Amino acid sequence: MHEVSIAEGILSAVDKTLENEPKTKVSSVAVSIGELAGVEIEALLFAWESVTRGTRAEKSVLEINRVPGVAWCMQCGKNVPLHRHGDACPHCGGYQLMPVQGHELKVDSLQVADLEENS
Repeated sequence: MHEVSIAEGILSAVDKTLENEPKTKVSSVAVSIGELAGVEIEALLFAWESVTRGTRAEKSVLEINRVPGVAWCMQCGKNVPLHRHGDACPHCGGYQLMPVQGHELKVDSLQVADLEENS
């Protein structure tokens, strides 16, 4: 289940961002995940809950923005929706598609509060 590694990577990025802010608690993290990135969202949410236990991000909300898959068709020259690798172009039926969007996996933002405010 590579979603655990992804959750750990997100947490690592959060910790690195907040390394000079030791008295902060993370309340939410917003991420963008492409439709073609091969990430199971439910598994990632479960993994997030697990990897954040005992950290400053414990009980934080992982907000997921799904980025749709888009490809450029080399045969008809159009940008078309792409839900899975190997799908045909919905306009011309060709299979020469170059993905241009949908592989994203990035942390967009996070919300924090002082630990002392929550005590």
